[in-house]
Amino acid sequence: MLRPVERLVIVLLVVATGQGLLCDVDVQLDNVTSYEYTLPHDPSDKAYWRTRHLNFITFGTFSEKFTAGDGTTITAGYYTAENNLIYSTTVFCNTNTFTSYITERKSKTDRIVEYQNGTLETPCKAGGTFDLWFKVEQPQIMWFVYNAQPLQYGFHNVSKNIRGSRSNVNVVERVPPVNTKWNADRAEYFSVTTTGEAVLDNFAFGKCFTWPKRMETNCTLVEEWLDVRSKLEAEISRGLFLNSYKIDCLPYPSNEHYYWVQRRVHAQRTPDYFFWCCCTNVTTGRVYQGDTKNWCISGRNSDCQLNCGEVTYNKEILQPLVDLHYGKREVLELEMKKRFEMDGFEGMGEKDELVESATEESSDDKHPDQHWWHWW
Repeated sequence: MLRPVERLVIVLLVVATGQGLLCDVDVQLDNVTSYEYTLPHDPSDKAYWRTRHLNFITFGTFSEKFTAGDGTTITAGYYTAENNLIYSTTVFCNTNTFTSYITERKSKTDRIVEYQNGTLETPCKAGGTFDLWFKVEQPQIMWFVYNAQPLQYGFHNVSKNIRGSRSNVNVVERVPPVNTKWNADRAEYFSVTTTGEAVLDNFAFGKCFTWPKRMETNCTLVEEWLDVRSKLEAEISRGLFLNSYKIDCLPYPSNEHYYWVQRRVHAQRTPDYFFWCCCTNVTTGRVYQGDTKNWCISGRNSDCQLNCGEVTYNKEILQPLVDLHYGKREVLELEMKKRFEMDGFEGMGEKDELVESATEESSDDKHPDQHWWHWW
């Protein structure tokens, strides 16, 4: 693993897309083999960033020509302004392995050494896809995740005071510090390159999460995809974001679509709230019109003041829900009006089968776990 002698940035045919939820940057790459992102601000400045937590997210594909043994690799690394390596990893498709590297802590010559290595859980595959995340949590605590597999092992115990108590201490297992000479506070840029039959098609950065464009029209699939990349409580915290940050899908039978307002979006740099809420496209789950300035605000999970329903209401998509739960017309209309936050909501229209008063009979008996008004 060699330190770059000079920074050659290949960013051909890059198109801004605004795909993610509150990502600072989210760009579509036209199957390039190298991409570099320079941080817009000193990463050690918590007055600017609020926390040090940052995600660097890369998506890519393997061509149909890929075969084992053709030398395909994927390398991502974090560097200082002087091009000194902080931490990097390389995926070797030939051997189905990964190796990570650091700058030796006491080296006067900034010698790069191997840090860890291991076997990939997901082999590279012709025509397949991959995602590679780099998570920075603290100056010495950072890790890579490849196709939902943490490329780091080991742990250390951390003592945390239980909220509201000065005496009770809870010991938890956390990712171990990376013993590199240059810590994340010295970072200047992130770089990712490929060789062989791997190319890059999307990059995102920020205090955010995003998902591949290829699956965006299926909310349930996206929800599952994000869940396995989150910080699951049962495991050491090698995930990428808290499991409380989620995508909310419409219930059956419209569960491939997204709610028009997402209330559990990871906050950006605003210090007053941990959650933001955004009006979202019900088909893609992305911020409405890609405009985070006008369609996202900071606020508690239950206190979102955006009138999303006025612009994102889609009767065609919601009609199956109306048909399924027609037996609760009055309840349904009241809850829809409340959720839409629409003063001009005119109701659902006439339907011969509709019962004029709320009844206990409903076709949701076929799907007892899908009481969709509980979601509103």
